[in-house]
Amino acid sequence: MNFETYVKENFIATFNKLFRKQSSNLLTIKYYPEDLSFTEFNLKKEKILAEVLNDLATKTYSPKSLHPSFLEKSDGSLRLICIPSIKDRVIQKLILKYIKEHHESKYILATNHDFSAKISEAGAIKARTKALILRNQHPYVLKTDISSFFDNLDRRLAIKTVKEKLDIPEINYLLERIIKVETRFQKDNLNNERENALLKSKKGKGIRQGMPMSSFLASLYLHDFDNFIEKENIKCVRYADDLIIFCSSRKQALDYLEKVTIELEKIKLNIPPLEDKSKTQIVKNKPIDFLGLEFRFGGTKFKAYVPDVVFKTIHRKLEIYDSLNKNLKNKKDFSDVIQDIKYISNGYSAAFPDACNISELEYEINTKKIIIFSKLLTSLGLDIERLSARQKKFFFSI
Repeated sequence: MNFETYVKENFIATFNKLFRKQSSNLLTIKYYPEDLSFTEFNLKKEKILAEVLNDLATKTYSPKSLHPSFLEKSDGSLRLICIPSIKDRVIQKLILKYIKEHHESKYILATNHDFSAKISEAGAIKARTKALILRNQHPYVLKTDISSFFDNLDRRLAIKTVKEKLDIPEINYLLERIIKVETRFQKDNLNNERENALLKSKKGKGIRQGMPMSSFLASLYLHDFDNFIEKENIKCVRYADDLIIFCSSRKQALDYLEKVTIELEKIKLNIPPLEDKSKTQIVKNKPIDFLGLEFRFGGTKFKAYVPDVVFKTIHRKLEIYDSLNKNLKNKKDFSDVIQDIKYISNGYSAAFPDACNISELEYEINTKKIIIFSKLLTSLGLDIERLSARQKKFFFSI
């Protein structure tokens, strides 16, 4: 089956699945007047499919510029997340599915060493599980990450890698255009000079984060690096740009650091230097963070713990719901508060099931929920302690 036929048979179903995942408040949003909202797209999806098929047949399909969204990091700097149009999201999801289903060996070639993208045994939990096993087998750890990974991917090298490693002629041109897609830049849409400067600094380089294809293309870019790690028999777990390497001695860790640095430089990437406050660290018995959990020695072996900072973060996130005035100011009614708190609580529980102190985390969350609901009910002249256990469970899931 060629890609055009695959799109014809799967476009509507892929859009419908994406449509069902959207919360009701997102269905009518559109970032620019000429864009379609999810509701509008749903009404016109048959017509849009016909246009897409024509564009694919004539090889004129090209992704639209991405909508920029800015998030402030803990250090005060901005992180750029790029949002593709609905049509481009559907097409990119179809490209991924097509490669996986009809060129599986090439999909595996691109993703087999990356726990963020592999077909089987994938995900942060699987990555942490493997890393913890290796941690208990090796006295030293080298932990690092690739500096500004997505932003520093060389587009010419990325396109060359697509053609040489993936080599699916009917979609090569689509992948090249996805690699080259830029963020939409309109001065009247920018809130401040920092956002303006960030967009300018990224123009013409890297692969934008936020697209369905981003992780796949980034993983493919690291194909030769991953093969080098395997050939050298370096015990490494990679999750996107996060690397954790396990060593028998500090000398071996320093040797691996040098080798990894040289190999990444060949594809125009780098890692931070080994310094006190650097993201590159070599440790023996000290705790070390990996994908949200902290590996630290617990009696007879290393175990994975939810770190203290996560407990503090959860408290901070939940505290914004603990008063009537705060909720009204944030335009939240009682059902919104219940839903938001449930979303936050379930999210953390689902993220860290492999932590040995997950029960402590869930107890802390439950305790905090009781405090919040008690405060809210007190402000309404009600006493939560007068409710039975069944009533608490029914109203608040506590």
